[in-house]
Amino acid sequence: MSASPFEIDYDAEAVWLDDAWFTRDELAGRIKAMIESGDYRLSRPSAALERLEAAMAQARVVAARVAPDLAEAVERAAEAAGRPVGVVVREALAYYLAAQTALARPADELQVEEHVALDDPEMEKSLLAQGS
Repeated sequence: MSASPFEIDYDAEAVWLDDAWFTRDELAGRIKAMIESGDYRLSRPSAALERLEAAMAQARVVAARVAPDLAEAVERAAEAAGRPVGVVVREALAYYLAAQTALARPADELQVEEHVALDDPEMEKSLLAQGS
């Protein structure tokens, strides 16, 4: 995923700009109104529209059949979060893939503390001696 200053709502096909969601048509209308009013500061709205167009052109539909209880759980989670089901599914997939990537890293790449300070100096010495 690319870093962008514009959040995309793939379900609504909208982009977040200036504290509001805009669809393609709404944003195009806003840009047109800006031009007609003589306001030519179009870089951000234009970039947002461009980002939305690119994101929607590159978006892919992934379909999966799930058991009724899983579908209901996803629907409940989406309702509780006040978000569309698609958002919950995309976030769940992203978390799952990030966890799989983290688990697949070789142990020598993981950051491990070699020394942990303990309140008991004798216990600390004992543990350090066991690790050597």
